Amino acid sequence: MIMGNIDNANFLFIERKFTQAIAEYIQILDDEPTNLIALNNIGYALTKIKKFEDALEYYEKSLRINPDDQIVLVNKISLFRKTGRINDAIKICNKILDVKPDELIVLYHKLRLLKKLNKYKESNEICNKILGVYPNNIEIQNELIK
Repeated sequence: MIMGNIDNANFLFIERKFTQAIAEYIQILDDEPTNLIALNNIGYALTKIKKFEDALEYYEKSLRINPDDQIVLVNKISLFRKTGRINDAIKICNKILDVKPDELIVLYHKLRLLKKLNKYKESNEICNKILGVYPNNIEIQNELIK
């Protein structure tokens, strides 16, 4: 029963019917309050409809259950970037990169955050690190500050 609700909620989410998806995920949480998929996806859906504080609450609930959930941490980085909490986002990036220094999605987020702080030398260092793995990545090449 629960998995069917997850499938339906995920379908609604993919269809960008975020409010309906949230309602489905909340029903799942009524039966299973620690369902990490529902908690994270509610947070993500709330971010999409710009309810950032509510989204943060769901990410925090999820992280109390699984503090090292990288998907939730990356979503939280993105939320902080969107809401101007750049230093908070960088702290999360650094926490992840301390354990996984080559985590490309986190490196990408960090380089964009550093650019927002006008820390171009540091952002370029990350660009070059990523280009060492993906030398033909046009998006990263375009991030380099000349």
